[in-house]
Amino acid sequence: MSEIPSLPLPTSLPRDEAMRSWGQAASSYEPDIWEFEYRVHRYLGRMPEAELRARYDGIARNLQTIVSDDRNVIPINSFLSSWYWYRKEHQTRFEFFLRNLQFHRPLPVIVRRDLSAASARPRSPNAGDVLFRYGERKWLQGLVDLGRLRMKSAKEYALMEKDPARQDDEQIKHSYSPGQYVTITMTDGREAHPTSDLKYSTSGTDYFLYCVSMDWDPHLFDDFSGTDCCVVIKHPDEFARRLERAAANLLPGWYFHYCPVEYFDTHERRRNERVDNAMSKDFRFAHQREYRFIFAGFGKAATGFIELELGPLHDIAELHMRP
Repeated sequence: MSEIPSLPLPTSLPRDEAMRSWGQAASSYEPDIWEFEYRVHRYLGRMPEAELRARYDGIARNLQTIVSDDRNVIPINSFLSSWYWYRKEHQTRFEFFLRNLQFHRPLPVIVRRDLSAASARPRSPNAGDVLFRYGERKWLQGLVDLGRLRMKSAKEYALMEKDPARQDDEQIKHSYSPGQYVTITMTDGREAHPTSDLKYSTSGTDYFLYCVSMDWDPHLFDDFSGTDCCVVIKHPDEFARRLERAAANLLPGWYFHYCPVEYFDTHERRRNERVDNAMSKDFRFAHQREYRFIFAGFGKAATGFIELELGPLHDIAELHMRP
């Protein structure tokens, strides 16, 4: 029996073989087990209250847009799974309970989203078989008609910190280990115990970046200031081929890469989870379902932005106005 009530949970679980492949059982999807796991490893125990509230708000935002029937069958350890977010919500709210803190908001109510007006949908979560660029028509009309776009450097995005949808640091990714479980052995053999969580920072090469989303979501029109339309890229591989060709003269020798972003919990990293400064993001942004095209310099400086012209994209992209 769990100590706090859970949100209404999905009625379906991943297939038995999928759970076994990750060392899980049906009990791994039960709130009382989540509470037991959390008492054993209280990874939010030293998080300041304001940050705890912000963390919960981010999880609630993701629950509203990511949870769906096709994600209920994905094992709980993946951020693509509905169950992943139910567990995060429950354990974060459990920390409020353990501290005897007054809860700051109503519990999220998960409702089935009406996407009947969607211009296109991916075949499955994270498929990347169709992509969506949200923005202003004055820029996106040029993308469809001329293939005109701007790729910004990671440094340039760092200057956009006032935009809530772009507040993640694109140059350095941070994660934390709960200090109460860490012992540091000094050079003289003495042991020290941190008084706060340990912070780890991951940096990497400079790069230029072009961001899109992997799903149609009316809420994303509100996330980015001034957004009134969306370009649907129906053939991402062909788009990537034209993008790489257009940048060949400007960025000779740069490494080109495109794939979905990996989201991670900054306070509960999975075992052997890799965090990359260019392709990993704080899980509070997971509702964006981001897909990235990057040119990485590996020793070459990326500053400001570059403007490219791919040629007309009418054969692989469509412009849709905000519903």
